[in-house]
Amino acid sequence: MLNDYDKPILNKEGKPLKIAMLADHHCIRVQKQAKALKSLGYEVWGNGTKVSYGMNTYDQYLVYDGEAQFKNNVKLMVSNGCNILHFHNEPSHPVKWIREVVQDMTASDRVKIVADLHDLDTIRQGFASVAELEMMANADGLIYVSQPIQEIINRLFKVNIPNTVVYSYCNKDIVSFDESKIFDRKGLVYEGGLNPPDDIDLNRRFSYRDLYGIMKRLVEMGNETHIFCGNMSAYTTYQNIGAVICPPTIYNEMMEKLTKFKYGICIFNKEDGQKAQVKYTLSNKEEEYLQAGLPSLACWCPETMEHIKKHGIGFVFNHIDEVGDCSQLENQYLDIMKNIKTKRQELVMENFIIKTENLYAELLGLEKKGMPDNIKNIHLFEYGEKDVYNTLK
Repeated sequence: MLNDYDKPILNKEGKPLKIAMLADHHCIRVQKQAKALKSLGYEVWGNGTKVSYGMNTYDQYLVYDGEAQFKNNVKLMVSNGCNILHFHNEPSHPVKWIREVVQDMTASDRVKIVADLHDLDTIRQGFASVAELEMMANADGLIYVSQPIQEIINRLFKVNIPNTVVYSYCNKDIVSFDESKIFDRKGLVYEGGLNPPDDIDLNRRFSYRDLYGIMKRLVEMGNETHIFCGNMSAYTTYQNIGAVICPPTIYNEMMEKLTKFKYGICIFNKEDGQKAQVKYTLSNKEEEYLQAGLPSLACWCPETMEHIKKHGIGFVFNHIDEVGDCSQLENQYLDIMKNIKTKRQELVMENFIIKTENLYAELLGLEKKGMPDNIKNIHLFEYGEKDVYNTLK
């Protein structure tokens, strides 16, 4: 018999699991999952290299600088009853440190390690680093950001440990807006990281984030374009393209500001759409635009484009020039906004965190949670019957 959907999974002592989120940088994907788990009654600890936005989500937050301090923090977490050590890459090498601590404490039977694979060199650059291979070898379970990446990595490395896919959904009620004022919205907005145009090595290695020419082209086609830079180097080097450039902005403030714009930009610098990172990955951007009530404008990112088409939450293009000045989208705008009204209630982390919870349960040999029919139907449409079966079995 499956556990109740709206209650936390209990450990063998009958208490809610205690979960640790470990990462060099607690990016928004880490915080989204932590916040959803907290809302269900789990105690969630954090471990990272710095204190920044969102740290108040955690019951306890530890800071480390180097291997010795990281390992001491892991030991403290295990000693205080953390059953799950959920590590988010990159970098990848600390998973080996976690395994060494768990083994030294002879805790492998009661403490399990989950590796959340945000970014993989195998996908981005076509090869696996030693640290990446060690990360997967030392994990008890894996979480992927998309189904194609799950299929590629599982096949390539013959993965035989429990694994699942959780997209980077936003949290429920992260932002609200007045629907009667959507006709007042203007302009296009991009939020996230961009490579500085003069960094040749960075643009060679991560060409999908070389967006200088793309942002410049959107302006040239007559679009009022705004950019919320994820990095200061872009803020200083994109000032001359005719867009309104905003520096890195605290997440909740940025989400509020996004609601003032009409469209969100999901366009990457790879015209054939075959660069693996943009071909197979779903970005945070799409989910954040959805929650702010913006249709996405997607191009050269096939997995994201398919997801947007599937849910009817934006517009997809084969080439950036098809975007034009967006005037041709007006007759479809209201229909898209109707879909967004529904989908922004369904596609939230709280409706899908059960995938993470049931992976934890499987690793610890505990009873999984069931889904009510309305949630199961959302999962079936999003991930398919096989995935839902594997989540619940």
